[in-house]
Amino acid sequence: MLCLLLLSSLDVAAQDRVYLMATLTLGGSNLANTIFLHEPAITDLQSCAQAWRQGQRDNDWLSYHHILRRDRMKGFTAQASYRCVTSALNIDSWHDSMRYDFAYLISVDPVSSALQISKASSLAACTAQLAGQSSAQGADRHCAKSNQRIDP
Repeated sequence: MLCLLLLSSLDVAAQDRVYLMATLTLGGSNLANTIFLHEPAITDLQSCAQAWRQGQRDNDWLSYHHILRRDRMKGFTAQASYRCVTSALNIDSWHDSMRYDFAYLISVDPVSSALQISKASSLAACTAQLAGQSSAQGADRHCAKSNQRIDP
């Protein structure tokens, strides 16, 4: 019985996908956009981190291809942060041309890098929800807009 339970938990973990989560925060504010990039060939956090480091080092994203359009941010400072995460959520593919219409409360477990996402009606509602949560929960959390639909 224990062996069967162990196998079923391994099967659930095998369904998780690895994403490179990229968040662009507008300097001095809580305004952020987050995207989730997935490469089918990258199946573990270590490979994700290696691809991220290579993209940063070479300024050429062979995996997780995306372009940060700083020319569209004239007069603003923006900071990009990246993190490799895992999730069993259904996250639509990222496309640069789509509008950032979805607000999410994004939570990442600091130990396992497991991603949890809650949809919010707006960025303001998400910020209020985040402010009402205890900081002792341990997860790294932020509110952001995304252009990807995420279904549980």
